[in-house]
Amino acid sequence: MALHPQARALLDDLGPEAPAPASLEEVAASRVQARQAAMQEPRVGLDYVVDLVADGVPCRLYRPRLGAPVALYVHGGGWVFHDLETHDVFCRHLAHVTGWALLAVDYRLAPEHPFPAGLDDVERACRWLREHGREHRVDSAWLPGIGDSSGANLLAGLAVRDAAALDALALLYPPTDRRADLPTGESNGALSIGQLQWLWEAYAPGEVGDHPEVSVLRAPTLSGLPPTFLTTCEHDLLRDQGEELAAALATAGVDVTAHRSLGMVHSFWRQPDRFDAARALVVLVGAWLDAARARRDS
Repeated sequence: MALHPQARALLDDLGPEAPAPASLEEVAASRVQARQAAMQEPRVGLDYVVDLVADGVPCRLYRPRLGAPVALYVHGGGWVFHDLETHDVFCRHLAHVTGWALLAVDYRLAPEHPFPAGLDDVERACRWLREHGREHRVDSAWLPGIGDSSGANLLAGLAVRDAAALDALALLYPPTDRRADLPTGESNGALSIGQLQWLWEAYAPGEVGDHPEVSVLRAPTLSGLPPTFLTTCEHDLLRDQGEELAAALATAGVDVTAHRSLGMVHSFWRQPDRFDAARALVVLVGAWLDAARARRDS
């Protein structure tokens, strides 16, 4: 399928493929710019939103109602960009539409903090939520993780590290293999080859990128991982490696549901104001989580 008109409009707005940052100063400036832009966007109100510290890791809890089931949310941004503020509008939308509370993790970013710093932060926040969810009137007895892009990679890495850490995974266009062949025709302004290579090197330089908690497709076994919902984008450099992970999970006996978003480009999930497909996918992920949780209870 050709690019969806809404995806084409995004690429037109983004312009030519941007080069990778040339310095830490450029990285810092890009982070500030993204945060400031995000804080100008309108956002939905929720029952309870609070910043907290989960075993030393800054987080933000979004609760749409008392007693809501809760998921761990890990944002994307190539392990280098984005934070609680850049994803605040989307996390509110996700919690409001699905009825799921979210604990969003403000993990440490590369290149200042390469692997395993961000993954360690996600693991600590996950264990904290298991133990302390009831204190914030959310149900963390059955705990899934939701992540987009590098956030999905961190969740998959956590599952490889400890298959029992989470009870289900919703992975949106995850990078899964540092050495994967790329569909070069899908390099575009949403994610280019140069950007992806730079981001991998910033997070997991050199041979570190082969670690199975980074390149999860290289894990010795994927058997025992929790039920997984995995979405790829048709026009995304990460498409093939994401679908290879879905196939490997199925081969390993994992309950996996794989879904390709036709016509879509990288990052569409967190832009429901621009993409009809993002709004539909939010509902789909919420329904999948509800069904997976119900199977636990049956």
